[in-house]
Amino acid sequence: MPSIRLLPDTVVNQIAAGEVVERPASVVKELVENSLDAGARRVMVHLGGGGRDLVEVEDDGSGMDADDALLALERHATSKVSAAEDLEKLSTLGFRGEALPSIAAVSLLELETAPADGAGHRVTVEFGRIRHVVPCARPRGTRVRVRDLFARLPARRKFLRTEATELRHILAMLTGLAFTHPTATFRVEQANRTLLDLPAVPDASRRLPDLIGADRARQAAPIRHHRGELSLEGFLVPGRGTAEVVLAVNGRVVKDRLLSGAANRALRNPSGGRPDDLFLALSLPVDRVDVNVHPTKAEVRFADPGLVFTTVTEAIAAARADTLGPAPIRRVFVPDHKDRTPRPGARLPFEPPGWPSPRTAEMRPLSEAFAAPQPVRDAGGVRAQPAPWGRYLGQYRDTYLLLERDDELLLVDQHVAHERVLFERLLNQGETGIAQPLLLPEVVELNPAQAALVEELAAELAAVGLEVEPASGNTVRVLATPAALPPLPAAVMLAQLLSDLSARTLPGETVRERLAAGLACQAAIKKNRALDSREAEALLADLARCRDPHRCPHGRPIALALPHAEIERRIGRR
Repeated sequence: MPSIRLLPDTVVNQIAAGEVVERPASVVKELVENSLDAGARRVMVHLGGGGRDLVEVEDDGSGMDADDALLALERHATSKVSAAEDLEKLSTLGFRGEALPSIAAVSLLELETAPADGAGHRVTVEFGRIRHVVPCARPRGTRVRVRDLFARLPARRKFLRTEATELRHILAMLTGLAFTHPTATFRVEQANRTLLDLPAVPDASRRLPDLIGADRARQAAPIRHHRGELSLEGFLVPGRGTAEVVLAVNGRVVKDRLLSGAANRALRNPSGGRPDDLFLALSLPVDRVDVNVHPTKAEVRFADPGLVFTTVTEAIAAARADTLGPAPIRRVFVPDHKDRTPRPGARLPFEPPGWPSPRTAEMRPLSEAFAAPQPVRDAGGVRAQPAPWGRYLGQYRDTYLLLERDDELLLVDQHVAHERVLFERLLNQGETGIAQPLLLPEVVELNPAQAALVEELAAELAAVGLEVEPASGNTVRVLATPAALPPLPAAVMLAQLLSDLSARTLPGETVRERLAAGLACQAAIKKNRALDSREAEALLADLARCRDPHRCPHGRPIALALPHAEIERRIGRR
């Protein structure tokens, strides 16, 4: 049995780094938070290779002298906590004293700092070992340069994503910090290109247009809600797809499960429309929240979680009500199962006596339901032309297509059927004619993370017919839309597609399949849309030509076959 031994400091620091430094965005987060804690009013971030090759953060904060600079590279050395009771009243973003030594353990790190203009010091660290400490001339503040992250940990480095993906994570993280610290200037550059340029402003309402675009910011509903010791401020923004949620507690951006659950529940749109985007900052006494829960400080623990959950839900609901007005009251008339006389409020049992349970119903397999139809005849005995799956009868609730075939009734969900048709068209179209140029390009304002995603996926977007080019800053121009799809507003199409991709809700093994699935879902005819018989039969004919006519790209069944014998059994004829 091997003997127990103490690990070298370099190994201990690399193990600790595994908890704190997950990816380049973690490095940027820790360094920027240190800058803000140091009182910085200007934070400059320079990147190389999406942070994989270079992360440089420079600020105009308080800076450090030579002794403090060396102490800052020791584990658990911090100016923010001196006793255990200090953990109960933290007001700074950092406090554990782990970030800088953890980063230095897995990179080439150079620290320049000065407590006043002129005399400063430069410390160089090579994967956990301090190599040089020399004087240098620099303005008041600190600059930390991190190169070759995980270069000596190939197992960690291989799990990093592409440059554009890592860049997107950095920009998304900085968006949250910029929202919660509007009085600081933030600037992010990579390869002489400015990715984020946010001048200092008095409050979050002035910062919002720079984060989401002026047009969307004008549509934002303010949130101001107070309950006891808890104060909430933020904005509810009409959504473009899957909700973008930024949550902060006492200036700290978090991904707390309680807060996320409350926000997602309140953002859920009961009418099936797009959920709103949310920027929300919570303020409460520091002794009512524990931030010492996780090394990354992304999770918190509340003294009164019930109060927080209820207040967040109420605040979002109030903002939505102010914007949309109260929801209309819908009266439902349900027939009484005894006298069948419609009257308001009557309740019908789920299954009256003798009613067979749907769970025991014998449904035909979909593969059989889509077998070749048999000839049908109309009431006069004259042969009628069937649709591909049988004789088309009409629509049920402007949502399902009804067909009579052989000895059964077939219900086809028009949305998922059309979704399958469009999905296969997008994947099977040739190299020519896949894009329909727009007469006038549409200009779309994106947030920094979405702009980075467009740059990353430019080739894949073009492959499905969506041609996009950068304009200025985070603005792009849509030049063409997929020719295989019905016309849609290009800005809405792109924004929702990017939201779905970021949320990883789209099915498919390849990027092109996920793009096709997202576009097909957007463009497919929706429920409650009336179709005439020609439109319905054309859709059924298109479905018949699909490689897989049984399920939509998300896996939902397209049709349901109900045997005639089952219908008669349920209605009491047998």
